[in-house]
Amino acid sequence: MARRSSIDLSSECSEEERALIRHILNGADLAGRHLEIGTAAGGTLKEMIGVYAQHDMCPQFVVIDPFTYYDDQLQKVRTNLTNAGIDPDSVEYWTGTTQDFIGRERQAGGSFDFVFIDGDHRHYPVMIDLQWLDLVRPGGFVCLHDRSEKFPGVGWAIDRYLANNPDVRFVEQAGTLVALEKSGSGRSRGVTSADLRAARGAQFVRKWKRSISKRLPGG
Repeated sequence: MARRSSIDLSSECSEEERALIRHILNGADLAGRHLEIGTAAGGTLKEMIGVYAQHDMCPQFVVIDPFTYYDDQLQKVRTNLTNAGIDPDSVEYWTGTTQDFIGRERQAGGSFDFVFIDGDHRHYPVMIDLQWLDLVRPGGFVCLHDRSEKFPGVGWAIDRYLANNPDVRFVEQAGTLVALEKSGSGRSRGVTSADLRAARGAQFVRKWKRSISKRLPGG
């Protein structure tokens, strides 16, 4: 079955969730680069860029996505932006996942003011994506989509990260969208190898429990 966003090019976030993103972008001084991980058809990307249409400047937007979500995904994103009066070439498209680019950006001293994470929702990939918080400047924000019972890896990764990184605080949750802010106190340790091992373990347990439940009567 085709995903709705591939047909109507809509956002996969609810209006409530998009309203929180717009509120953050409108209410903070975020002139640095903005990063979106997992763009689907660019519906949310289009709205984020649109927030800045009322201002004299628009920060650089970067998208990380394998672009295999559905056929012609990148072209759909470009069409979506064009239809909204946005030059699709104003966005940088990095084909792949966080693991393909985080090392390069660290080495280059890259930074971001805003990161929107809506990629692979399993425990380990979310924890990998949270490494971008190391590159978020003080006062910047990170939003993660789909914290829900359907995707337990998102909440698991958020809770573990917040427990060990006191300079990142929970701001608000709207629907399944969680907003975090980085204070820049320097008291955080980021994502460690222990976090990644724990994420792999939690993901394995989740997969094992699901496989067992499917074998049970009525599963």
